Amino acid sequence: MSDSNGVSLLRLRQLRAIAENLCTLAKRHRENHNYVVAAALYDRALLVAQEIHDPEDCSNVFAARIRTAQQAVLEMQIPGEASLEQPPLEKTQHLGR
Repeated sequence: MSDSNGVSLLRLRQLRAIAENLCTLAKRHRENHNYVVAAALYDRALLVAQEIHDPEDCSNVFAARIRTAQQAVLEMQIPGEASLEQPPLEKTQHLGR
């Protein structure tokens, strides 16, 4: 079983499952405020999704959905970086006394 491009339907399903699993992992990391890892996972999911050439999905809605989630993580990551700044060690030690 293969489509007109010679790619098997099984391979398309495998790629879709890989991309969906990467998105699930990215979502969990995003919920845990681990935006760097989430962004990297969305990047990889997008690369995998772009390998899916499904004739039934001409506009590649799945890849567009990943891009939207990826953009949301990037927007969360920028303000989050300021809150992650650590005070100098001297101030931390002084506050602990």
